[in-house]
Amino acid sequence: MAAITLINSFEVPVGRDDQFLQFWKQVNAYMQKKPGYLSHKLHRSTTPDTAFRYVNVARWSSLAQYQAAHDAGFRELINKPEGSAFRPHPFVYEVVHEAQAGSGSTATAAETVRKPE
Repeated sequence: MAAITLINSFEVPVGRDDQFLQFWKQVNAYMQKKPGYLSHKLHRSTTPDTAFRYVNVARWSSLAQYQAAHDAGFRELINKPEGSAFRPHPFVYEVVHEAQAGSGSTATAAETVRKPE
């Protein structure tokens, strides 16, 4: 099983940051307890006029575990009225290439690109 990355972009109206973060933290706390959850980073746009003001990047052990985490408890949380103003745009990705600064790698992009399994 290959790890996957969830990239979930949120439409958050200007002036609703505090409400969004409170709602998001509730859902995130639930998901962190699920098998297969690895990590997340929530990003905020540096400009208020961006369509997707918040972007969550989460890592999961596998697509199956990510899908299983979206159970009845998850659906109950996201369907709360306080979350209705924050439209999500979730998509799942797999890593096909990665690098780090100072790694000293001389591999070409073709050598480091991961092929679909």
